[in-house]
Amino acid sequence: MTVESLSLIRVLSLGVTGLSCLGYAVMALATGVPDPVGWYWPGALGVGAALVITVASLIGGRRAARMATDELYRAVTQRAERQAYWLSLAMFAVVATVCARGLVPWDAGFAAFGCLMGAAFLLLFVWHDLRMR
Repeated sequence: MTVESLSLIRVLSLGVTGLSCLGYAVMALATGVPDPVGWYWPGALGVGAALVITVASLIGGRRAARMATDELYRAVTQRAERQAYWLSLAMFAVVATVCARGLVPWDAGFAAFGCLMGAAFLLLFVWHDLRMR
């Protein structure tokens, strides 16, 4: 397994997990129910993504795994972390305002916000990784 295939597996796995978190949050806000689908779906997809990435790294070998976590990976991760932090603060204000106005119940807003925070980092990571290739 090559370094490029490891990077592609990582991006696809994290992208699917990020989209599932975003979808869960949108459904929770739209329906007003904190668990519009199984509450375990975002977490299960996250664990699944971690397993897929780990198995791919083991198959690829230590050298390929180290090369897949080079300076670009660290730069992308750091940029996604910084931007996800500020985006999460902004989303917190929006979700809190929506809940305070009574448009969405607090428990649904809380569940949605948790998934939105995860989706922010995951999708920003994928976005920056694809842009910097």
